[in-house]
Amino acid sequence: MNRFWVWKNISLCFLFMIFFASFASAKIVDDNGYAIDDSIYEEYGIKSILEIPESCDENSIATGISTKSQFLQNLTLDFKLHNLYNDLNLPKEVYWKSSDPNILRNDGKIIGRLVNEPAKVTLTALTRDRCQIFTRDFEVTVHGFEPYSNYLFVYFPANNNENIYYAISNDGYNFTPMNNGNRVIAADSVSLKKGLRDPHILRAPDGYFYMVNTDMKSAEGWSSNRGMVLMKSKDLIHWTHSTIHFPDRFKGTFFANVTRVWAPETIWDQNYENKDGSKGRLMIYFSILTNDNVVTYDKVFYAYANDDFTDVLDEPTYFYDRGSATIDMDIVYNPNDSLYHAFYKNEGQGGICKVTTKNLTTVKGKEGSQWSTSSRTLQQTTEAVEGAGVFKLINQDSWILMYDCYNNGHYQFASSADLNTFKFVQNTETKGAFTPRHGTVMPITANETAALMKAFPTANFEPKVIAIPDSIGKTSNGKTIVGACATEKIIPYVKVGDHEWIETVDLKVEINATVTIGPHPWDGKIWNWSGPDHFISQNREIKLTNMQWQNSGIYTVTYTNETGCESSVKIKIVVDDPEHPYIETEALKYASGVVGEAQPIYVLYFSVNGHLLSGKPKQKGIYLRKEFFRNKKSTISIIRN
Repeated sequence: MNRFWVWKNISLCFLFMIFFASFASAKIVDDNGYAIDDSIYEEYGIKSILEIPESCDENSIATGISTKSQFLQNLTLDFKLHNLYNDLNLPKEVYWKSSDPNILRNDGKIIGRLVNEPAKVTLTALTRDRCQIFTRDFEVTVHGFEPYSNYLFVYFPANNNENIYYAISNDGYNFTPMNNGNRVIAADSVSLKKGLRDPHILRAPDGYFYMVNTDMKSAEGWSSNRGMVLMKSKDLIHWTHSTIHFPDRFKGTFFANVTRVWAPETIWDQNYENKDGSKGRLMIYFSILTNDNVVTYDKVFYAYANDDFTDVLDEPTYFYDRGSATIDMDIVYNPNDSLYHAFYKNEGQGGICKVTTKNLTTVKGKEGSQWSTSSRTLQQTTEAVEGAGVFKLINQDSWILMYDCYNNGHYQFASSADLNTFKFVQNTETKGAFTPRHGTVMPITANETAALMKAFPTANFEPKVIAIPDSIGKTSNGKTIVGACATEKIIPYVKVGDHEWIETVDLKVEINATVTIGPHPWDGKIWNWSGPDHFISQNREIKLTNMQWQNSGIYTVTYTNETGCESSVKIKIVVDDPEHPYIETEALKYASGVVGEAQPIYVLYFSVNGHLLSGKPKQKGIYLRKEFFRNKKSTISIIRN
């Protein structure tokens, strides 16, 4: 046995015991030499250096403009503070304090979110000279947790089958038809023309789902529809329905002379002022063409729905056109730039273009002037396209533009971080029971998916279930704060040689053994491994061959899902070598009850004499690491670089 190696590890343990015994009473200082009291462990970063020394009095306060104050006022942040999905990398030149550390920690790390709504937090930058404290506030909003698991595609499948169909997906790109490939809403039961085309579905703030459809049978010609079908549901299964027949509803106006009312859609106008003083109403917008020389090419108009979604309140109002036929408009609101983005098909020139606006409507007499100049075409193909649909990926700061490549048998999907620049993702083939034409994709919850699959049997689909994170606190006004993201459990499957897979985190093997570790889930986005003897890997499944005593230790795997949420597991593998027995030195954990915690929410590093370091040490040596967990417990361990 290597006696020096054993003695070195015993010495480390002894050193650790001395440090742990004295840690509670030790004076800890930061890199500037200021004392830090124990509140750092509760507030994760606010230091007692911000307390004015007792020796300061009025005569000690500097006159004029302090350099520290001027620095703070000139401080610029080169990252967004609005609609945050990811942590902030805050400047280290000043200290920071969050108004709600349960949502945004003092160091800029997102700890919690509200469900389906943004959270407002004030980040205060603090600095000081000897006797003065200077502060500056920055307003931050943290994106809410979206409680959805799957994507629902609502569409009609063909010109000779103008009924409503559903398909479902885990990723928003690859869909499985529901109801065993059969229709879920029959057109002849709700439509005047016995045809439903171009369905658009919306989840509104009142908790209901709203669908609008073109009321048309294409066999009668492309200028044969005279209205639209409005539908409302609480569960996506049972729908009420109404029709608006323009020749009757708008008799005596040019709207009675429509030959097309194409591709109606809805959007919630949060600025609409109702008669009772409240704000918010569903806007319905659509392209129309008339046969009386008033609307000589397809232009987009809008009207507001009544309270029960059976009619519109007034005559339609002009909305937009590009100077030539403009159809298939789809509008989404992007909180990142506070703009409405309206995608449409430029019918005359081909392709999908976009305009934007701060407000959906404008003053009377200037209708249409609210929109920006049109973009270039945005589709990532030279094929003929139509039926643009835009949706956001669940809990991701990423948008998808999809469109029907109707002459080539596939839907194409392109992604964008800003709704301006798009990148090709994939073509999804349309064949068999899945032949969508114009339709809408919308995120749905795991419970909604389960109810739909019960009502409309769906073969060969295993739905992903993303649970809402546990509650971690309340805001000052009583709203529930949940964890920042929903982790997915890692199942640690391990096998030795050609034996069967077993689920374990503690394994002992013989010298020269081969160990394979294949954790689940299968569809992991990013895997990162670290382990003994400088082992690293970014594969999900790893294979360790010819195991020796140097390979004994803790193998840590971290899985990052598509929302950026991390979960990890530690697997201990010990090689049974009597000449080199395994002694744990890197995971001497004190403070019981922490085993099983996936990730610490804060970590501090110290030199062995108790000096707080500014971050993870990079130089070789022995250091102390203290981890803080959400359950208010902490651990201390020795690390060696």
